[in-house]
Amino acid sequence: MKLGLHAHSLLLAGGLREYQPVGRGIMTAAQLLEKAAQMKFAAVQLARRNISEDVGEWDMVMLVNLRRQAEELDLTLHLSTNALLGEHLADLIRRAYTLGAVQVTVGLPELKGNVHMRQRRLESLLADLDIAIKTAERYKIMLAIENGRHTSAADLAALIQAAQSEWIGVCFDMGNALTVPESPIDAAEQLAPYCKSVHMKDLQVYRIAEGAMLVNVPVGDGCMEIVDVLRTLKEKQPDITVFLQTAAERTTVPALRDTFLLEYPRITARALAGLLRRGALAYPEEELRFPHEKKASEREILKWEEDRLKRSVKHAQKLMGTQSLTLSLE
Repeated sequence: MKLGLHAHSLLLAGGLREYQPVGRGIMTAAQLLEKAAQMKFAAVQLARRNISEDVGEWDMVMLVNLRRQAEELDLTLHLSTNALLGEHLADLIRRAYTLGAVQVTVGLPELKGNVHMRQRRLESLLADLDIAIKTAERYKIMLAIENGRHTSAADLAALIQAAQSEWIGVCFDMGNALTVPESPIDAAEQLAPYCKSVHMKDLQVYRIAEGAMLVNVPVGDGCMEIVDVLRTLKEKQPDITVFLQTAAERTTVPALRDTFLLEYPRITARALAGLLRRGALAYPEEELRFPHEKKASEREILKWEEDRLKRSVKHAQKLMGTQSLTLSLE
């Protein structure tokens, strides 16, 4: 297993969401690669917006330059997007080929409703993905579907099986499993045979009236069973790349709402109890606001983000080097 850097670990510096640094400017893709090399990562997962929002406008010369830079820095590149659309993904895969990226990752949308409703949605997704899968096969670039928020491992496994292609697999986000909710270890066991990359994150879980609030925290500060999840995945995928994702974000899991329970009937009492047991404390909303939400200075915001990344790297390296896991970062 190798440790990689996910672009969302520097979400604020990269201007990938609502916050846009002005004084220092937005971190470019080239600067992100330099940062990853300085911190001794083996790979980088670039977000689409690290390069440009509109894939059709990407400069081919810039992609070639990024490819050369990555080769010089000995970094493996992955690309990610949140738009699960066949034509868009096919276009992104072609750009990934120019960039020298080995994998394109896309999030799976929420699959709501009973078994028949989810089956129809999966069939619709497969039909739309046909052109993307054929493009991935042509360029020999892995198309990895991320287990999305509120989407079960069983549904994603069914999608991968139905695709019947060696060039489509899973990017397993260990934190997203809690949004279903389901056990990250159980989800890892189901998806390990199809897993092509991993998002490592740690979460703190708080109680709210409608269920739980998941807050992304530095690795080691949360309640994720990271070693157990990685051990489970390593049994099937010993050479997989694990991308550290320490984004400043939070996710609501309204698992106590009747509407949520009706829309996601796969939820079990065991899984729901497991989620709520993690959230022993009430959510202190004001106390846990991120620096950019408190209108801190740009310098304070970017330092806070980089500090939590550095803390997470140190702890991730310790976890990945434990005898119980016996992983190599080489």
